[in-house]
Parts: sequence; structure tokens; C-alpha cells
Amino acid sequence: MAWYFRHDYSARNDRKITELEMEMGENIGYAMWFKMLEIMGEMGGSLSKDKLKVAAYSMRVPLDLLMQFIRICVRIELLDENGDEYVNTRFAEECARIKETSQKASNSARIKWEKERMLKPKAKKKTDTATPESEEVDTMIESIEKEVGAHPISNLSNAEKAKLKAKYGDALPKALRAFYIWKVSKNKKVKSDYLSMLKPWIEDAAKTEPPKPKSRKELLEVYSQ
Repeated sequence: MAWYFRHDYSARNDRKITELEMEMGENIGYAMWFKMLEIMGEMGGSLSKDKLKVAAYSMRVPLDLLMQFIRICVRIELLDENGDEYVNTRFAEECARIKETSQKASNSARIKWEKERMLKPKAKKKTDTATPESEEVDTMIESIEKEVGAHPISNLSNAEKAKLKAKYGDALPKALRAFYIWKVSKNKKVKSDYLSMLKPWIEDAAKTEPPKPKSRKELLEVYSQ
């Protein structure tokens, strides 16, 4: 996550920065100081002694030059040597403030999201309750399953069965028989039996008298052509 720290617009006039530039050379001390602050920010607010080579590489300066720079910073009290790390108290406090602010914002967002999720109405599950019409269609399909010797052959919902009953009326047994015998004979995997049964050829089959082969084999051969 990218973040920023406060930079005083008059930092170039700070006594310690001026002294740093007097020691390191014009603009060099200033540039190295703020580059090092960026690196310290990435490391959590301080500069670990075992990361000095990494810091030197990131600043694109030799390690001995960085060590010289750090010694000067300690002497003029820009840095404090605290055990195995170097710290600037003001900058460390700034990093802690930023981290705390970020954590508070993150927690607030999480709490808000949780509240919105809890208040959001749950979608009602659609029920597929059996009706007299759908049960009548079930009986028709069971008869076809016995005829073709396959089970189960239908993926119709109860609601879809009722719709087909309303559409085809008394011709529904013919429509179902034509479709399911064709489906079994072709070994078809159909995503929606309901949509397939709305096709014109099924409507035509419902208006004609179906063939009556003598055996299951002849029956499937008729519809597989």
C-alpha cells in the first residue's frame, strides 16, 4: 500500500539539514536524507543495521558513503542509534500515526461492509412445488421411461411441467413421447428439456399420430433417423 509522510516546505532551511549539507556537499546531504527517510518508511519507520547494504543499493551510493552519512546524522542528532537500528523520533512517530490511521480506516470499512451485508435482504429461494399438473406430467414421463427402458430421462422442473401442460393440453403425451424417445435414441444431453420442447418439430409431432413399432429396438430406430 502506498503512503506519504509530511514534508515541511522549509526543510531546506532546517539547521540540521544545513549542517548536513555543509558536511556532505551542497544538495547531496538533503537528497540522501529524504531518500533514507523513504527507505526507513518502507522498513517500518527505522533503519535496521543489517539492512544497510540494501539501503545503500536503494540509494545508489557506496556503502562506505552511507556509513559516513549515518555517522554525521547521529552526530548532529538527525538520527538516534538505538541498539540494532537507527531511528528518527519524529519520523517514527509519523509512521506510527500513518499506520494507526490506515488501520482505523480499514476497520471502519470492514465494519461498514459487515453492516451492509447483514442489512441486505436475503434472496428468497425459489421453490419448485409439485402441482396436480406437474404430477400428471410425471406419470406421462414414467410411462415413456418404461417404454424406452431408461431412467431418469427428464430434467423438467415442476413449474416447467405445468407450463408444458398448459401449452400442449391433451397433445402433451405425444409431444413428450416424441421428444424423449428422440433424446434417448440419439443419446442427447440437453441443457433444458423445457426449451427443447418448444421447438417447432415437437409441436408438429404433437399433432400427428406417433409410430407404433413392435419392439423397443424398432422404436429407437424410428426416432434415431
